[in-house]
Parts: sequence; structure tokens; C-alpha cells
Amino acid sequence: MTGVTEKITSVDPDSEPARAMLDALWGEIQRRYGFTAPNPMGADLFAEPPGRFWLATVDDIPVGSVGITAHTETALELDAMYVTPEVRGTGTAQRLLAAAEEYASSLGYQAIRLRTGEPQPESVRFYEKAGYRRIPRFGKWLEDDTAWCFEKALSTPAETG
Repeated sequence: MTGVTEKITSVDPDSEPARAMLDALWGEIQRRYGFTAPNPMGADLFAEPPGRFWLATVDDIPVGSVGITAHTETALELDAMYVTPEVRGTGTAQRLLAAAEEYASSLGYQAIRLRTGEPQPESVRFYEKAGYRRIPRFGKWLEDDTAWCFEKALSTPAETG
């Protein structure tokens, strides 16, 4: 990505660029899992606190997103991780994930949980490489046979500082 400027910023999840990323992600999910349905990912999923939504842009063009939602008193849930095909493999996804993990850790959360699935093998490899381990289905994913859930323990400021 020489000669371009990538930025990762916290944004309003209801903004037009954020909606574009959520819609692109939903389109890919529908293709991979073989169904069609309205996009259930609304801005309310990422309401603060502690929810947050980040957008990756290259030269002000949206190329990725990630969101954090409330889950338990000790863990947040990662959602809406998406990078456009043209930036896959450039480190954008790692930087988005790092922003979410740093945020969760700064608030004192002990873990991040997430859901992916077999039709997303790149996603599974990405999270495993980033230190996430497979766990039993949780929360809203308990009855979803397609859900592969993962968790990563986080260092909290007290542990690192």
C-alpha cells in the first residue's frame, strides 16, 4: 500500500460509509452461506457504551470495518469484521482487530468472543493466527449450527502497566 494513506477511526455505525461496509459484509455472508435475508446489522448493535465501530479507509475510501458489542461483564463480542477484497492480505484486518482488542482491554474486559463459520475458512485461519481459540457456541449463537465461536483472552491495563 505504498503511496496511500490508511486510517482506522471510530465512526458512527449509522454513517453512510459504515453502512456500506455492513452491507458489503452481509452480501458476502449471504453468498457464502447460501441464503438471502434483510441485513440484521443495525447501528444499534454498536451503541456505546461499551459498543464501538471502526472504519478503515484508504485515501478516504472505506475498505474495512469492525465493531464491538456488549456480551458479558468480562467479555465483549467482535462483529462486523470485513475488509474489501482489494485490501485482503495487506494488514488492514490485523490493524482493525488490534483497534478493537486495545479498546476492549482499555476498558478492563478480559476477553473478546466472536462467531465465524466453516464457509469462511480465511476468517477461521485469521482468528486462529491472531490467538483466538475455538469455544462452544454462546449467547445468540447457541442454536446456530453454522456458528463456529472463538475467544481470545486479553491483557488488561493492570496486567501490562
